[in-house]
Amino acid sequence: MNGESAAELSREELIALVAALRAHIAELERRLGLNSSNSGKPPSSDGLKKPARVSSLREPSGNKPGGQKGHKGETLRQVTDPNEVVNHYPPACSMCGVGLDPKTSVGHSARQVFDLPQPQPLVVHYQLLPENRLATLMADLFGVKVATATIARMSRACAERLHGFVETVRDLVAGAPVKHMDETGFRIGGKTQWLHVASTALLTFYRVCAKRGSLLANVVGIVVHDHWKPYYTIEGVLHALCNAHHLRELKALVEIEKEEWARKMQRLLRRACHITNRARERGVPLRPRLIECFERRYDAILAEGLAFHETQLPLVRAVIKAGGKRRGRAPRRTGHNLLLRLAKHKEDTLRFLRDPTVPFTNNQAERDGRMMKLRQKISGGFRSLQGAMDFALIRSFVSTARKQDWNIIDALSRDPSNLAKSLRLS
Repeated sequence: MNGESAAELSREELIALVAALRAHIAELERRLGLNSSNSGKPPSSDGLKKPARVSSLREPSGNKPGGQKGHKGETLRQVTDPNEVVNHYPPACSMCGVGLDPKTSVGHSARQVFDLPQPQPLVVHYQLLPENRLATLMADLFGVKVATATIARMSRACAERLHGFVETVRDLVAGAPVKHMDETGFRIGGKTQWLHVASTALLTFYRVCAKRGSLLANVVGIVVHDHWKPYYTIEGVLHALCNAHHLRELKALVEIEKEEWARKMQRLLRRACHITNRARERGVPLRPRLIECFERRYDAILAEGLAFHETQLPLVRAVIKAGGKRRGRAPRRTGHNLLLRLAKHKEDTLRFLRDPTVPFTNNQAERDGRMMKLRQKISGGFRSLQGAMDFALIRSFVSTARKQDWNIIDALSRDPSNLAKSLRLS
């Protein structure tokens, strides 16, 4: 805006413009204060300015680090029937120097060594290497030169073979009582498309879609997600919102805006999560009176936060049309928007209190999507849609096999239709 146009504005318009600019500066400063610990930004976006120590969203338990008293440890124990036995006889006594042989032995001690087996011949490689690096790895490990086109054909053939299995997984996830959903950008042919994740603790289904809003069909039960609005267009389902996302948003409001209601809500959600987890460990439901206590406190904190924001000066848009009119409704502050969302979706936010099958977070879907993002980080995007879809099929099988505690190589050698019949659902 030049000096002449500024002079044409009235006093009220100039005051509104200054207020809008201040609000814009505050928003820019807020963005500078966001990182992976207090927002949905990925850790890779922190760059060299990573927080010196990212604080956990969990409340301190008071226990010492490491395994707790009574925890059953895991260690490699001697087996009764080892694959190979090697006898070691000392040539002479270390004390007197007299020669020794098996006949003069009066006792022995046994030790076992666990050696990693030699690499098996490759059936299908399911790691995250690009095709040219995989060809190099094959040459280094097995002395076999394989063209990248051959590896692509192997992936295509494997995906076709697993297609029926993955369709079964898709239907089981859609029909599960509780499932997790998430989505992330996927680079295919130089363009951004979308990878959708739908999973349970024992099943994983990936879909590649050109549009972000392309949702899984025939979904029933409860959908756990991060409040992406299109999920609310799925008919006939209940919703549970990810409280890890809420805790990160509340953390930003505490650290940047210094809003006291956010600190109280943060503490309430953490305590509700802790108490719920303790009850589930004991196999007992929460007492109704305790649930009602949490809900009353939740309502009181929301009322406090809404009252605070109603006393704040309204934000003003920076863009002023001819005649001094502004377009659309006045913007709301970040904390105000979160309060309205928590109030509107109270039942979905606190569903974990009343339903023991509903988790506190959507971490299951985020974990399942992390390996796919790692593939993109290591190998870049996909050159073709077919290659991306093949990869999603194979990874659906691999992730599900891992959750089912199957040996990947052994599972790949079996009939996929028989494997589908043996899937555990709980």
